[in-house]
Amino acid sequence: MNLLKRVSFCAALVSVAPALSHAYFSQDNSGEEAFSFVSTFDSPRNAALEHSAGAMPSTDPTVSQMNLAALRMQEGKKHVVEAHWQTGDFAENQGSLFYTTQYKNYAIQISYNWYDVGEIQGVDEFGEYTSEKYNPFGHLFTAGVAFPMKHIQFGAGLKVVAEKLAGERNTDRTALGAAFDWGIAWQNNSNSVGLALAGKDFGSMLRDYTDDGQDDFYAMSQTFTASGFFKPKSIRRLTMYTATEFPRFTPPIFDIGAEYALGTSFTVRGGWTRSWLDLVRDIKELAASNSRPDEANTARLFSLGLGYTSNLFALDYAFSYLAEGLGMEHRIGLRLGF
Repeated sequence: MNLLKRVSFCAALVSVAPALSHAYFSQDNSGEEAFSFVSTFDSPRNAALEHSAGAMPSTDPTVSQMNLAALRMQEGKKHVVEAHWQTGDFAENQGSLFYTTQYKNYAIQISYNWYDVGEIQGVDEFGEYTSEKYNPFGHLFTAGVAFPMKHIQFGAGLKVVAEKLAGERNTDRTALGAAFDWGIAWQNNSNSVGLALAGKDFGSMLRDYTDDGQDDFYAMSQTFTASGFFKPKSIRRLTMYTATEFPRFTPPIFDIGAEYALGTSFTVRGGWTRSWLDLVRDIKELAASNSRPDEANTARLFSLGLGYTSNLFALDYAFSYLAEGLGMEHRIGLRLGF
């Protein structure tokens, strides 16, 4: 067994361990995951495709947000930097910075992500507003690597999370957490179809928000994702994507997306997402059932996007429509290779 096989075996073992040691997929504990803001960092391309493109190899460095194994270095470039920023009802100021390089067959990447939701009014245990106000600010640092094996591409990475509530109490402090990501991707020789499996945010809180002499070690989202892509031979410019996400604490989510190339530079994208539970409720509604409640288990309903790529730079934009009347999100990103 060579070094790469040993690394992949150990990484897979580490990723499976949390599922074996906990009552996994415990949806009755919904909302108990720590640092849920980590899952809101989406590049314009990932948002436009609604997380469905994790199986397709991409030179967009932010594909690592879905599956590190899909990361590829841009041909002829030694360094790639990318920045994207978003705004909406969930955050006044949120963005990411990525740097990717290559060493031999290894694509190596680091990133910094931040979010600021603005001022939030405090609420007590009875749901009543208090005079206390908070200004949460979070940071996410990542480091990852992707490399080819005989039949698959493998990726793995580490995450460090920090978040401060910034309240008026003297006991407030910065909460810390750490997590592990991994991914495996396979494509056939024709590159017309591919499958992938990934695990994200397998970690937990290491220090909580309050300096009260004890810590609560809540787990992070710990999400498995199975994804695939297909390129129809009859429409060569079209790529279709699908994925199912299995978060530990919330119902599974179904994502679909499509990407169509307009010439050699422009790309049009679209995506739609829905939890499997909501799909069942939708079917009941179509069957004239009155049992479907008026809520959704996903924050976004659908997204649209446009991308421009040249040899010097790439520019991406995405628009997302949120569920429950929460408004809209806009994302813009710029990538440079040199």
